[in-house]
Amino acid sequence: MEAYVDRLRSSVNAAWGDEARLIIFGHLGDGNLHVVVSPRPWSDETRQQAEKMVYEPLADIGGAVSAEHGIGLEKRDYLHLSRSPEEIALMKALKMTLDPKSILNPGKIFAA
Repeated sequence: MEAYVDRLRSSVNAAWGDEARLIIFGHLGDGNLHVVVSPRPWSDETRQQAEKMVYEPLADIGGAVSAEHGIGLEKRDYLHLSRSPEEIALMKALKMTLDPKSILNPGKIFAA
């Protein structure tokens, strides 16, 4: 975790210097980190850049883009970084098994 945090801190600093805030806190017992990157000025472009800085390194270190709260819409596009194609296929199969008519959050994470 320390190497990940150091890499992230360096990336944020290189991109925005003192104009960005990086807040990291987490759960000591299970090793989950909550990461908040607030670049300035804020825009869709800087948000996407910050998300890539946070999520892309996870593929190399075996990290996950989400823990106790599920994937959510915000992290959906980064799920493939921490889950294999087989795991994603299983998730889709479970969704279709439990919700065959796709009435629960239709099209949110997995399209019918």
